[in-house]
Amino acid sequence: MRRSVRRVAAAAMGVLLTAGLAGPAAAEPPGGPGGPSAEPAPAEGHTVRLVTGDAVTVLTVGEGRQVAQVSPGPDREDVLFHSLEIDGELTVLPADAWPLVAAGVLDRRLFNVSALIEQGYDTESTDALPLLVGRSPGVSAAAVDELTALHEESAPSHALDSVDARSVRIPEDRLDAFWAELAPSEGAASGADVGLAEAARRPRVLLDARVIVDLDRSTAQINAPAAWEAGLDGAGVRVAVLDTGADADHPDLAGRIAVAEDFSNSGGAHDAHGHGTHVAATVGGSGAASDGARRGVAPGAELLVGKVLGDNGSGSESQVIAGMEWAAEQGADIVNMSLGSDAATDGTDPMSQALNALSAETDTLFVVAAGNNGQSGARTVGSPGAADAALTVGAVDRDDVLAPFSSRGPRPGDGAVKPDVTAPGVGIVAARAEGTAMGSPVDASHTAASGTSMATPHVAGAAALLAQQRPDWDATALKDALISTALPADAAAVTEQGGGRIDLATATGGLAATGTVALGPFTTEQRTAAAEPAPVRYRNTTDAPVTLDLDLRLATSGGRELPAEAVALSADAVTVAPGESVEVALAADPAAAPRGDYYGRLTARSADGATLRTTVSLVVNGPTHTLTPTVITPEGEPSQRYWPLIWSPDGFVVPDATGPARAEVEEGTYMFTQISSSGHDPEDGLPQLRAVYKPEVEITEDTEVVLDLREVTEVDIRTPRPAEQRNWSNYQSFRAFDGHRFTHSVTYPVGQAHLLVSPTEPVTEGSFEFASRWQLVAPLLTVDVPGSGLTLTPWYLPSSSLFDDRERLRVADAGSADDPDLSGVRGRLALVQGDPGDYLGFTERAEAAGARGVVMVADEGQPAWTRYRPNGSTRTAVPLIRVGHEEGNALRERATSRRTEVTFRTQAASPYLYDVMQVSPGYIPERVVHTVNERASARIDTRYTDTGEPDWASAQRVSWRPHQGVAMLDSPRDVVTGTERTEYVTAGDTVWQHFVHFVLPWQYDLPVTGIGIRGEQRDYRAGERLEESWFEGPVRPAIPAGQGPAAVREGDTLSLRIPEFTDADGHTGRPIGGDDVRLSLTADGEPVGEAASGHANLPVPAGPADYRLDLTTGRSADAWAYSTATTTSWWYRSETATGDEAAVLPLLQLDYDLGTGADNAVGRGRAHPVEIGVRHQDGLRAPRGVSLAVEASWDGGATFVEAERIRPGHGDTFRVTLERPRAVRGDVPVTLRVTARDAAGNRVTQTVENAYLHRG
Repeated sequence: MRRSVRRVAAAAMGVLLTAGLAGPAAAEPPGGPGGPSAEPAPAEGHTVRLVTGDAVTVLTVGEGRQVAQVSPGPDREDVLFHSLEIDGELTVLPADAWPLVAAGVLDRRLFNVSALIEQGYDTESTDALPLLVGRSPGVSAAAVDELTALHEESAPSHALDSVDARSVRIPEDRLDAFWAELAPSEGAASGADVGLAEAARRPRVLLDARVIVDLDRSTAQINAPAAWEAGLDGAGVRVAVLDTGADADHPDLAGRIAVAEDFSNSGGAHDAHGHGTHVAATVGGSGAASDGARRGVAPGAELLVGKVLGDNGSGSESQVIAGMEWAAEQGADIVNMSLGSDAATDGTDPMSQALNALSAETDTLFVVAAGNNGQSGARTVGSPGAADAALTVGAVDRDDVLAPFSSRGPRPGDGAVKPDVTAPGVGIVAARAEGTAMGSPVDASHTAASGTSMATPHVAGAAALLAQQRPDWDATALKDALISTALPADAAAVTEQGGGRIDLATATGGLAATGTVALGPFTTEQRTAAAEPAPVRYRNTTDAPVTLDLDLRLATSGGRELPAEAVALSADAVTVAPGESVEVALAADPAAAPRGDYYGRLTARSADGATLRTTVSLVVNGPTHTLTPTVITPEGEPSQRYWPLIWSPDGFVVPDATGPARAEVEEGTYMFTQISSSGHDPEDGLPQLRAVYKPEVEITEDTEVVLDLREVTEVDIRTPRPAEQRNWSNYQSFRAFDGHRFTHSVTYPVGQAHLLVSPTEPVTEGSFEFASRWQLVAPLLTVDVPGSGLTLTPWYLPSSSLFDDRERLRVADAGSADDPDLSGVRGRLALVQGDPGDYLGFTERAEAAGARGVVMVADEGQPAWTRYRPNGSTRTAVPLIRVGHEEGNALRERATSRRTEVTFRTQAASPYLYDVMQVSPGYIPERVVHTVNERASARIDTRYTDTGEPDWASAQRVSWRPHQGVAMLDSPRDVVTGTERTEYVTAGDTVWQHFVHFVLPWQYDLPVTGIGIRGEQRDYRAGERLEESWFEGPVRPAIPAGQGPAAVREGDTLSLRIPEFTDADGHTGRPIGGDDVRLSLTADGEPVGEAASGHANLPVPAGPADYRLDLTTGRSADAWAYSTATTTSWWYRSETATGDEAAVLPLLQLDYDLGTGADNAVGRGRAHPVEIGVRHQDGLRAPRGVSLAVEASWDGGATFVEAERIRPGHGDTFRVTLERPRAVRGDVPVTLRVTARDAAGNRVTQTVENAYLHRG
């Protein structure tokens, strides 16, 4: 196997990168790197703290793309992270959490970063993670108590008997302790040492997910007046409304609420949001505020109010479950739940399970909103509307057309029909809580609102009327009656509307039938099995017999009808006597049913036109087979203890709850992935990352799938010059077929390792890709042992001082690091076995003994790699490095037998960078070799301009493959400022974006995508040659050419997106902590707006006016020596913008070429030329009649000298000669003041303090 991790022999021509992934980083020594030079402000993004204690930061960077960065928790630097982008949603799954997820004891929603952010569970919104903790089979109560003991003491906690769990809130600073108690073992870098059986014997931990509200003619639309005329008003029926509380003083609810309870920790059940009041009044409001015109559906029902959502309209699952249990205990007949989760569910989530349990125990009918995610298409019904026992409600408008927002079925997983019915939910006018503005207020007492929230109380009220009429009916009978008497809309599918819009006239008319029948799911292999018939009951409560003709029609969504012989009725017609009921058997014959999902209705119609409809579904899946994955370890041992990632378009496959590691799966195509980071290379001590992929496995029979971690080939990256990887290891696979997309990225938060992947066959269906990401620079340290033939791979410890370049030292064996013998190390390199721990103290002792450096030999099985960190002022007394176990022992053996010297080459500032995206499209070949040269790369000659002390900046070049929406970031790379280097970037269809921050972040691996200045997103052509300069002065507010208009007027609002920090090359950045930014606007001399940012929306007076816009910036960070303060003033005229397009503001922009070098300085001559351009932002023609005045100050702005030589240049540029006064001596910073005018009267004056250095 070709060794390709660290230094690579030069390829014949061109430029490339080498492959290398990494092992555990060394622990920071006491007093090691720390302390920020500039505290960054919160980035424009979100950070989520996972239950493992790790943090994931997601930032939006434009063009519909995002970047995500993992920051491992304490002592978790050796954990692999799986990043799963599935159909646009990001899940980040630490490898040591995967066994618990696969075993079913850990909720995968805890790692769905997209959903956690959407629910407001990011660190800016909450400082604790809400969880539900319960027992799993075989788990002791003491184990659960260990976890719940970490609950935030001041937060409420609920014991939830219906789901056998307790709600807890775990503060961020306790999550690492929580995980330590929960995790089945320590140091599970890949999760490979944790078996499924062991993982299953842990407490059950679920996300306490966020629950939100599901935002005069409507009662008539459901024919409530017919029920009222029959004397029904809901009297004697208890209806609980679980919502945001209620305004008990509203005229419509005064005296209507029997009892109220708060579960939201709001201090009372009063509604300060407005949603609950609106819903409660729709259920059973008196209509007093409108003289009865807007009364609720069941104005005589007894109302119970449970405030389960806070005044912001949201709450947690545990609050809702506690309210559900309370309502059932209070004897509620009907419970209205106009709320739910955003995420679709298969009905196995905690709220759905609680609803099912309470329904079975108490015979309570829960009426639940389907949700408002209909625009996302099918399978969007959330929790608890997905529960089997729920009467789930969609929304229609006044014409009975399904509302676009109404969530649709079928239910994920089994294909069950949800919602069950629909009701009016668009523009519903009902009670408005005092002091609220929810919806669109109509008057002081009423507001109009839309949503399945508004539809649900219509159905809850209807159920109350029916319960009053039929007090002997149980919850199932009420539900059946409302479904079977509903009116379906022809334009909506069964899976979108269930039975259809409810009709109280028919529901209370005396006839009813079973509401829903689900046949299956069946597998096609059950063709010879006798399916259990499903009963359909017809009930007649009238005083006359009725004969019903039966007609069954089922079809797929594509219109393929189910063969008539596939489903049989025991009768084609039935006669139901008065006060009686009759059952008809509905039996499926899977042998006659082609594979597919069939939906329709069994229609029963009498001679006089009375009609009942039963919603019917038949799901026929493919044959199922037993799948048994077997993993062969790197040592050759077969094992079924572990569960690989197995994906298909239907989702992930998890093992059966009992028995060995196996699963029953539907016949089809699956992708298998097994990742391992166990083991280290015996020679260089670097970790070995192994990835086995089987992207296209056809399961057509009982199958054992073997994933052999030995059958791998090393990714071989070849560079023209020696190079090493100092950053995190990152690789990914992509699979797409059957309309679904799955990207699986693996991040190893250390920098050097061997990456070994399995060859695959080309996929025949859909697409597949393997890619790996490399950032390679000149080796920081190389060691030569002349005359020995030894190869050493040394690594500086994070806080080490550096050897002088070409320093040569003799090796002296100093024994064990625990008890070293330093008597013979004077003037030499001390070699010790093991790790002393206290690096600063140990090197001080070594220095006192005269040592010039220390080399540590890693213990057997321990990694040698560590990551040098240039930030922080405390360094070791002498250089401290580490080498692998076998390499170090070979050096010791030689040093003890003969004089042995080593020569060090140190290169902190790499003259080159290879930014590589290695791609294997379609399949992984037998040999993965990636050679970069100028024919396959873009060459970018890059300058990192000096910004001040210290001499280090931080950079990241983010990459997106075409299938990616979220890029997983490597750690930032360290760059020496005041230097230039050549950077080679892989050409082709990878999109790149470069970010640079002028100082190393205070948190070393903090992504600089949120705090640095950025370039454009772009791909590169092979052979392309470019130049870039970062932080070249002056850095000032400016809108770069090519980025589009950033200051426009829409009507009478100015929309400003002016980058506050733009360098001479057009890279832009936003303020960070400690920066001072102020914006002010006047119209005809009168102040009209101000902001603390260049990004603002400012309303302005209508009509024309003369405007002045002032934007000032100040940056006082120690590492920011240039462009320390700026003042920019624009004068222009603007009037109200009409039409569809915004009016681009004529803000003159100034571009600069000062002729400075990497040191941000010009030469020693008195006079030096500069070039200044004047233009408009994009969207306007070039300004005409431009004049320019330039002044410079060499005394900090006390006096300015006007430039006398200004000549027109090319286009709208001017060539200016600046001449320093003769009295000025030495190196002096220059302050610039530039004024430009055009013939239209637009003007700009920009002053930049300490714009650059003039050497003298």
